[in-house]
Amino acid sequence: MVATGAAAAAVCAVGLAVLLRRAGPAEQGEFVRRPAAPIMDITKSEDAYDVVNPSIKGTFVKGMKGRDWGMVSAALAPDFRARWPRPADGRDVPDGALVLREYAAGPWAETDGAAFVAVLKSHVDAWAAFERTTWRPFEFLMDAGGREAFASVHFQAAGVRPDGTRVDLSGIVRAGMVSGDGKAWKLRRLEWVDGWRAEGRRPPWRDVTEACGLVLPGGEESRRVRAQIINERGIGTLGGLSVCDWNGDGFPDVVATRGREEMTMFLNDGRGGFTLVEPPVKAPHEVGNTPLLVDLDNDGTEEMVTGAVLSYEGQAAALGIHVRRGGGWEQSPEKLKAKVVPGVRGVSVQGIVPADVDGDGDLDLFFCNYSNIESDQLRINRVISSDGMDNWLFINQGGLRFTEESDERGIFGTNLSYVAKAWDFDADGDLDILECNDFGPNHLWVNDGKGRFRDAKEHIFNADSNYSMGISIADWDNTGDWSVYISNMYSHAGNRIVPLARDISPEMRRLGMVLAQGNQMYERRGGVWTETSVARGVNWADWAWTCAFFDADNDMDRDIFVANGYTTNTDSSAPDF
Repeated sequence: MVATGAAAAAVCAVGLAVLLRRAGPAEQGEFVRRPAAPIMDITKSEDAYDVVNPSIKGTFVKGMKGRDWGMVSAALAPDFRARWPRPADGRDVPDGALVLREYAAGPWAETDGAAFVAVLKSHVDAWAAFERTTWRPFEFLMDAGGREAFASVHFQAAGVRPDGTRVDLSGIVRAGMVSGDGKAWKLRRLEWVDGWRAEGRRPPWRDVTEACGLVLPGGEESRRVRAQIINERGIGTLGGLSVCDWNGDGFPDVVATRGREEMTMFLNDGRGGFTLVEPPVKAPHEVGNTPLLVDLDNDGTEEMVTGAVLSYEGQAAALGIHVRRGGGWEQSPEKLKAKVVPGVRGVSVQGIVPADVDGDGDLDLFFCNYSNIESDQLRINRVISSDGMDNWLFINQGGLRFTEESDERGIFGTNLSYVAKAWDFDADGDLDILECNDFGPNHLWVNDGKGRFRDAKEHIFNADSNYSMGISIADWDNTGDWSVYISNMYSHAGNRIVPLARDISPEMRRLGMVLAQGNQMYERRGGVWTETSVARGVNWADWAWTCAFFDADNDMDRDIFVANGYTTNTDSSAPDF
């Protein structure tokens, strides 16, 4: 992607995850009331949701996106009332790249259906086209009588104006819905709770993938087969993407991998394009998920570690290091050897972190191991699992010689690790390791200054369970204090059903809500770390993978970008996964 107007990138972030806060509980007597006697059976409640939500989306949301205001009006009950901000309501938020309007100080003026439709139109009339509409309930209650329902909803309407700039209206709304027959549903009450309107001052980011040559090879048949596998939910993770100056010409190049399949190399031509060239690693069994290019022997020349296990012999797994030889690359096998339980095969290395953990002047390597062939993905404990693979810590002995010493240095456990970050989390001058795990708690390994670690079980980073897949660290507001942002998975369904679960303990209910909450942000203020994702409005980014702090709008502070999603079915009417 290339920025033709950096402000628009921040608009996308606003609409995605940056500025929404969870709706607070509605009290008796409020504008949109929860049912007095809701259905508490999860199955029955979700069955009702599967009727109510498509009905509302098929009329109200569809009509709004198509600018069919008659359809929108028909989706409203005869006694419909709304509290919804007009474009000029709320307050301006100063920003050099965006026009931001915060709608968080309601209640808004109460209107009937016709006036509400007029307010909606006033928000979108100047748009050339809709780009996105979102109606995602994260709280749903059905009255026992089956004719009234309540929902708290993530709402979004995003579009482009004739000049190409984007507008994004995003917020949390409460909806009261009614039905005469239990099948066709109408909105009876609609209340804006909290959110924003963001307008770009310049055109948005533009997709130039094909124009600059970053297109993966493969014919139509290959794409068809892969699409079929995706449709049948047969793919977990494909591989990784690395950006590095591969040929030392001062321009960043791109390496794409499909683990144990193929590596693709794109060289930067220095003129805004990339050239597909022969990859340095051709043998499928030598291709890992995320190749790392780094100088491991302090000779000024980088080596490459792919993370692919080359062989298993007895109780040892062997990996290689690629070194430059005569303008090319040569595999030096079995440079990295780690002990494994007898019979273990298929170790999946998801990330490799270089760090001088023992302070001797050279880089050691921490391997984030997710699973092995013994990890039963179908029977795994989705709340707290230890069915993964032991992580490895390779200590650099010089001369491209390494010894795996994770156990000896205090790092244990068989969690399902996706990513880690080496950083001085306790501000004592050495590098600690924050290990981020799927289906389980994260672990902060605190360094004693000599490369030996302890699991900081009392630390807030270690609290609860997570579905962690990405991590980024920055002083995002230029205050001198640091923040750690971790991407997890937000679950609208989890937020709906966990409060209804009757046969679980209060602690399990709390943990379930933590898991459904989504991304986390930890801020260090005065030496104390606190979790602030919900307060900051950065928890909801759906099924989140990697994340990054970076200055998307060139205003000298860092924004948050989250890569999310999983697979998209070829059939638009079929559910994505």
